[in-house]
Amino acid sequence: MNRWLFFWRKLARQLWVKATAYAGVGVAASLLAAALAPWVPDDMAERLGGESVESILTILASSLLGVATFSVGAMVTAYTSVSTAASPRVAALVTTDEETQKALATFVGAFLYAIVSVTAINAHYYGQSGRAILFLVSLAMVGLVAYRLLAWINRLSSLARVGHTIDLVEARALEALEMRRDSPFFGGRSGRLERGAEVTAKATGYVQNVDPERLQAVAKARDCHVEVVAVPGAFVRRGSILARISLAACDDEAQADFHSAFTLGDSRSFDQDPRFGLIVLGEIAAKALSPGVNDPGTAIQVTGTGVRLLDAWVQDGAKDRDQPLRDRVMGPAIEHEDLLEDVFGPIARYGAGDLVVALRLQKALKTLATTPALAPAATALAREALERSRIALPITADVRRVEEAALSS
Repeated sequence: MNRWLFFWRKLARQLWVKATAYAGVGVAASLLAAALAPWVPDDMAERLGGESVESILTILASSLLGVATFSVGAMVTAYTSVSTAASPRVAALVTTDEETQKALATFVGAFLYAIVSVTAINAHYYGQSGRAILFLVSLAMVGLVAYRLLAWINRLSSLARVGHTIDLVEARALEALEMRRDSPFFGGRSGRLERGAEVTAKATGYVQNVDPERLQAVAKARDCHVEVVAVPGAFVRRGSILARISLAACDDEAQADFHSAFTLGDSRSFDQDPRFGLIVLGEIAAKALSPGVNDPGTAIQVTGTGVRLLDAWVQDGAKDRDQPLRDRVMGPAIEHEDLLEDVFGPIARYGAGDLVVALRLQKALKTLATTPALAPAATALAREALERSRIALPITADVRRVEEAALSS
């Protein structure tokens, strides 16, 4: 992903960004009412430019602050609940939820609009025509607040549910999987450089994003090839190898140019890391299967989600794979064994002693084994899960049922 696009998407998901934008729009709407006053017909100004607009604004100003405070409290409660019931790694999806952020930003923006408008009215900033425009804008603002409030109430009914959380993770994981599927090897080609200069990390953290377009441009400018060593999701220390280039030496300028294509952070990101979404789904299933929770239904739901994601992964969605878009970039492939282990490994380990979960896992792996690309990895994991069930299941009849499901696969 382009590094500027990655930074923009990361910034746009911050709550304060949307709140600031909505607040700016609200203040601008309040102050522009006076500028548009000359275009208001006299009869309209006489009918709408009375004292009623101040009453509407006073109600908005007095109520929206409480609504915004309540909404923030509800979001924090949902954040805590999801962290406890599902996985702490999912909590970020709650704070970046589109509907949640729009609701909170609307309440903050409307509150500031009302405060600025009331202040301007008391300062005699508006004439009768300006108050008429302010009246129409206030009606529109009341309608927007009512719509956002209803949408927010509807979102609250599902925000902290584990099922909704799984759907959020699935959507983000599917996006990353399809991106990597359609652009394997970062849009370049498979291969490794046996020797060459190394681009090293300047800090310790997780690789969150790799900009292949930047790598292609720098490699073309320096007439070399570049191999991506640290893919998104990799944890690197200061001085660890990020990339290898087909040059005998790499000066400081070249180091800076190639390093600018890599974004490091304190945690993994869903955007360009397909495995992270699958790992989080595995964590949700593992917590559901813990003795303290004992929720096999959630593990079964995660199993179905994993099948859908891996089925999308093996679909041929790429175009012109034989002609890479970036002929100077090389990257590693994602191993199918790793993908299956990420999502189904915890279920195989912690659900081996639950008959229903063990059967559903064998059926899921049987379905995936019909795909040639996933067959070896799915078969190996099915055998491992069967061995675990033979040890964990106390009843011989239950073991036989799992063996029959495994043999049929």
